[in-house]
Amino acid sequence: MIEVLPIRLLTDEDAPIFGSLNLNLAKLFRSGVPVGSGLVVTPPQFKLKTVLENYDFGTKEVFQQSLTLVKREIRSIPVPDVLINGVNPTHRNFLLNGEKISSIKNLWLKLLSIWIEQIENKLWNNGFYPGITRDLDPQIVIFVKKMESSGNAYYDQLQDDVEVQVKTGKLYPNDLKKIIEIVQIADKKLFIPHEYEWVLDGGVKLVGLKQYTPSVTIEPTPIVAGSRGTPCEARNAVKVFLDLSAGLTFEKEVDGIYIASEKIFDLDNPSESFENLVSRLVEGAMTFPNSPIFLKLADKSEGMGKVRGTLRLLHQKSLFDPLAKVLDFARHKKGLTNVHIVVPFVRGVTELLKMKRELAVRKLSRKNSLQLWMEVAVPENIVNLEDYLVAGIDGVVLNLDELVSYLNGVDCSEEDLVFYKSEVSGLLKFLEDGIKLLHKSKVPFMVYGSLVLTPKVLEFLVEKGVYGVVVEKYEAHSAKDLLHQAEKRMILKRVDRI
Repeated sequence: MIEVLPIRLLTDEDAPIFGSLNLNLAKLFRSGVPVGSGLVVTPPQFKLKTVLENYDFGTKEVFQQSLTLVKREIRSIPVPDVLINGVNPTHRNFLLNGEKISSIKNLWLKLLSIWIEQIENKLWNNGFYPGITRDLDPQIVIFVKKMESSGNAYYDQLQDDVEVQVKTGKLYPNDLKKIIEIVQIADKKLFIPHEYEWVLDGGVKLVGLKQYTPSVTIEPTPIVAGSRGTPCEARNAVKVFLDLSAGLTFEKEVDGIYIASEKIFDLDNPSESFENLVSRLVEGAMTFPNSPIFLKLADKSEGMGKVRGTLRLLHQKSLFDPLAKVLDFARHKKGLTNVHIVVPFVRGVTELLKMKRELAVRKLSRKNSLQLWMEVAVPENIVNLEDYLVAGIDGVVLNLDELVSYLNGVDCSEEDLVFYKSEVSGLLKFLEDGIKLLHKSKVPFMVYGSLVLTPKVLEFLVEKGVYGVVVEKYEAHSAKDLLHQAEKRMILKRVDRI
């Protein structure tokens, strides 16, 4: 006999049967936190145990055959009346373990499949024993109408922010803000952090809880006696992107490719440089099919204050059109959907919007499979960052060399003034508020320029949760080691604070 109870009615006395996490969800419901309407269903323990007792699991030869017959018999168990009666006839769609189900019969089969899988794991590990069906997990069934998206969220202590992950559908900024607020309120009410499953169905609602216990472990590399041992490869949270603008040699141990097209496409030699850019982009995208490939549109500059970047692309068709053809060939002709666009040197939101229109005309508009990132190269971009986010971008590339030049009031490309690049204190302070806004908006940022791997800058970037760094080939290997050390220092520093 199964037990079925609405989530809102669970009390402390029900915890041994329906589970403490489901009880916590009910407590959140009663305290005013948005929780989806639904039921908690327990497994039919006696029926499952009776079925299992009729089969022999004692020898390996008959184990798999018996298991197949058990699954077939369990799936033939009819839908219990208590489940049918517990569901309002107006409810036709259900959410179970993140999967949308459209009928009570299919819901029951899915429930049975979940419990069968748990039983199977126990049989493989321990064989059959009398209490094998006692610890099967109760399942939450949520009533849904028009589910737009779903995912999970939790408070990340390392990032000092709520991490929201979208599994299905699309999330809008207002809904994202609501999820962050709900997680913060729920953690306070439950006193300890949890991982929350949410859906967007006529508003944001919580539909499940999991225990969340962040841990940092460093596993030693086992060394076999008599062998010399091999060094452990550093695994980093920060991604390393290879700058393929200066050469065609690939470094395998990277997380993606970045190409600044102004270093390849030459207006004085358009035909040959066009072919060079196409081959470099296509070869990079095919070499790393599961990694993002960023193509920055050409930023042709004659110096500070000159017409350059997006403004020049908008007014010089001989520069913009070949780049659009490169993207069209890579994405539409070759089907390389891992190629994404970086809009260069933007001086205002109006320029960004005009560039988005120009790209849309060429069927290169922003969508799930095509990200549009913006290069941040002037202080105005940081000051008005919120306006750029509202205009719609998927990420930001901080050009540190350009930013430090404008903030320090010098052209750092001049050899006599290059020492001003080391004066980065003002730059780092200036970036702090903008980076906080990016994290709040869940928009990633990566960095580009010769300052990236300087110790002070690298420590700052790792602490602020940078998504990735762009480095040249000769820096790629050392970049991973430097990032690994910086991440380890940051973790130890935060552990000491605790």
